[in-house]
Amino acid sequence: MKFIPISQGLSPGESSLGFWRAQTLGWLFLAVVGFFIRLAIFANANAAFWLTVALEPLAYILTSAAAVLHGRRAGKGDPPLLVLVCAVLFCLTASALLASIAYGIHGLFLPGTIRVLPGNQYRLGFLYYMGMLSIWTLIYFGVSAELSARTERLSKMKAETRSLKLELEHLQMQIEPHFLFNSLNTIVAEIAERPAIAEEMTRSLAEYLRYSLDRRGRGLPRLEEEIEAAEAYVRIQALRFDKQLELRCQIDPATLDVCLPHMTLQGLVENAIKHGMRSEHGHFPIGIRTRLQGEELLIEVENPGRLHAPFDLAQGGSGLGNLCRRLALRYPDRHEFLLEQRGERTVAQIRLRGAPEPA
Repeated sequence: MKFIPISQGLSPGESSLGFWRAQTLGWLFLAVVGFFIRLAIFANANAAFWLTVALEPLAYILTSAAAVLHGRRAGKGDPPLLVLVCAVLFCLTASALLASIAYGIHGLFLPGTIRVLPGNQYRLGFLYYMGMLSIWTLIYFGVSAELSARTERLSKMKAETRSLKLELEHLQMQIEPHFLFNSLNTIVAEIAERPAIAEEMTRSLAEYLRYSLDRRGRGLPRLEEEIEAAEAYVRIQALRFDKQLELRCQIDPATLDVCLPHMTLQGLVENAIKHGMRSEHGHFPIGIRTRLQGEELLIEVENPGRLHAPFDLAQGGSGLGNLCRRLALRYPDRHEFLLEQRGERTVAQIRLRGAPEPA
């Protein structure tokens, strides 16, 4: 298992401060506990005091040095077994050192002033410090392992977020190129025969692109802005196909300020025009209806004509497939898409619950 040092598990300032605060408070607590343990064993307050003053700060220094050394070795690929062996050797060596110093301090007191078990002073000291250092080491590596797992989870989440953001940007970039390419080709074709139509189409295209480009990097648009862009889009398509397209809007005023993903309405309107063109009528209206149902936003776009292979329209690389994928990224488990036949008209319906996820 890979252990991330406690002092490297968080941001530099937060981690360093957190580790040293815990290290200091922990050894202060152990010093207090150690004093009363020594007082109970030796029945001498002076001996308990001087042993605590001499040994707990030294233990603090030794464990701090071990943590710093472990931090410097982090990322060098040391095998877990080697780390474990070094930890055991550290506990043994430090316990022997602390027990030797404690044994030396015992000799400074006059015989009879300290209550001890004859011949067991060093052994008791060694076992005491071995226990304390072992507990410290287990806590240190336990917290390090938790930090390692948390860091791995955060890295995975960041990678997934980045991947979803790139996918969303890729889907967004797929929306306009084919439309722009077709529009420009139409303008070129109309310049010679119908220059007035080409000029009007150029103005409509410029208006549409201004909205499209201005919105990038400025957050999510309001529904009112999406409707304006849809109107410009319909005007362009009407000029392209010589069709008498008409956009009829029934908009709940409460929905105008609701934010939604860029070009959501265009995806629905584009589908309505594309499949409405199959109709033999030279004139056909496209309807947009919006309303709020509690916290749910309902958007419907309808067009004349019969629905063919409804399930295929929302799959693969089609415009609706792109739209559905973007909605799935922005509204995970909080969106519904429906394409159905209502009499002589085809209706695309979107239901969105709550606010969209940030990109």
